[in-house]
Amino acid sequence: MTSKAFWTEYFEDAYRDAAKRRREVLDRGLLLIAHVIREELPTATAITITSSVLAAVHDAEGTIWRFNDQTSQLSRRVLKEVRDTLLDMLAFARTAHPLLAADWKQDPEQPDTIRAELPEDLDKDQEQDAAPAADDRPHGTTGEDAGTCAQCGRLLVWDGTGNRVNDEWGEYLCYGPRPGGTKSTIHVLAAAEEQPATQS
Repeated sequence: MTSKAFWTEYFEDAYRDAAKRRREVLDRGLLLIAHVIREELPTATAITITSSVLAAVHDAEGTIWRFNDQTSQLSRRVLKEVRDTLLDMLAFARTAHPLLAADWKQDPEQPDTIRAELPEDLDKDQEQDAAPAADDRPHGTTGEDAGTCAQCGRLLVWDGTGNRVNDEWGEYLCYGPRPGGTKSTIHVLAAAEEQPATQS
């Protein structure tokens, strides 16, 4: 008979894996929010949210945007994209506690308000190639070998869309040692003459 210890470890393994995935959802959501906000406020370094609403945007000097600011520098499109992303993040996390575990900071005077430092701009100071037309982009079969990354050398596989690739750990971003002149923050297919393997 399978022991209680086995089933306990079996449960805890799943719990640890889920916690890791939950953190990845929050981290990747914040990367998306940072990118969207910096399209219109390029100096942004942090945000403040209240529930699922963007309350303020900050830079190194202070607050540069507030909710209901009559001279708003953020378009409705950006505000909607930020709110939709926050709702997805919070729906996945169910409560705000995982946000705090992911290093978001709660305002001691306003418990519903949480602040997060935006991650560094991964594309800053890097040349970006123009994205190829949709018909010219490489594609393949989900789960199949896609070759290696021209930048970091990791093995790549086609993701669920068949239009993008990630490494064996499911990561799209190209981390680790990369040669000088690197142009992309995402994995690049070596066989595609250094065309970005994921498109925005």
